[in-house]
Amino acid sequence: MSFYPLVQLRRAASQHSFNRPVFSCSVHVTEGIAEILEQCEYLREINGSDIDGNLVNFNDYIDQEIELTFRTPRTNESQFYQNLNAFLDNLTFSYSEDVELPEFYLFDEDLYYSTNSIESDYDDIFSRLKLLIRSVAKLENLAHYHDEKMGDSRTLVYLSGEHRTPIVLSVSISENLLSKDINFSLLNELTSAESELNMHYSDKLSVFYASLHEFLGGGYAPDEAFNKLIDSWGAFVALYQNNLSTYLSGFSFHKAKKEVAEAEIELSEKLTNLTSDIVFKLFSVPASVMALAAIMQKGQLDALVFVLLVIGVIVTILLMYGLLKSQKNKYESLEKAKDLVFSSIDGKEAEYPDELNTEIIAMKSRLNKHFKSTDKWLGYYKVAIFSPLIALILFIIIA
Repeated sequence: MSFYPLVQLRRAASQHSFNRPVFSCSVHVTEGIAEILEQCEYLREINGSDIDGNLVNFNDYIDQEIELTFRTPRTNESQFYQNLNAFLDNLTFSYSEDVELPEFYLFDEDLYYSTNSIESDYDDIFSRLKLLIRSVAKLENLAHYHDEKMGDSRTLVYLSGEHRTPIVLSVSISENLLSKDINFSLLNELTSAESELNMHYSDKLSVFYASLHEFLGGGYAPDEAFNKLIDSWGAFVALYQNNLSTYLSGFSFHKAKKEVAEAEIELSEKLTNLTSDIVFKLFSVPASVMALAAIMQKGQLDALVFVLLVIGVIVTILLMYGLLKSQKNKYESLEKAKDLVFSSIDGKEAEYPDELNTEIIAMKSRLNKHFKSTDKWLGYYKVAIFSPLIALILFIIIA
């Protein structure tokens, strides 16, 4: 049964005291107070005399000042407590993300909590306490081990591959930890179901454990370590974010460096294949010139042979020109691909370390030289494919 009526009496009393579990107060009985007294289950004395609350007619005391003595419940966490520290010292229920606080009343602070929102007080202490308990549950989910058998507290153990000594946290909630709002969004990020789908999830966990060791690696006792972590949570999150940024920057650096190297290799390989294809096909050009030279040495040409020779030279030139045009188109496509690679890099220089920027500049220089060289040779090949025609014209002039 709720002890909210006791809270109402405490607030209406002219005098009150609490010596656990005995609650005493002096009240002026009105009709409203009489109704409240009818609901009280824990009344033991009126004006110093033992009574059976079920046999008392409280309307008989209207307009009287009476002294009441109650024996508050002590069987579970739903109790009267002298103050917040006394409540926290007795807080032994399991930590859970869907935790619901028990009904309790803090006598010195005059704060009452109940699941009945109409009766319950609203105070930052309650919301902070529930948030901290949920956050402890998330810390437990991230722990490699946890032990509930070390006294009344819960012990969380965190390992790190780089450190032999584990970090041990002994969960103990104090009034100091409830004195300010704390942003535990990092724990939400690391324990949500969606977070495991992130490609860097395992990396984030590794950074989290390493950051714990860096932040709490000074030989703290388990209870001191927990208190320092929660009390300085903002500083820990800043350290974690900095470590994660450093890690991901290194990851991005190696990834970008690999992409730059692969892009250069791919473009260079395609440029080389482009020129080698042309060179292979252009072997027919010197063959045509040599055939023409051999015919010229005979001194005379049959008209039919001459016509066939002219046709052969022209067809060869057309075929070679078509091949060259095709290769030129490939060259232009590769040039656009190069520009796309460069455009994906340009503008991000500030994000990259100097080593990567130096490598990017060198890659651009090498590729530009390779493209210029290929373009120059395509021009030379264009002239070369007309050499049989030039040779034929010279032959006609000489003949």
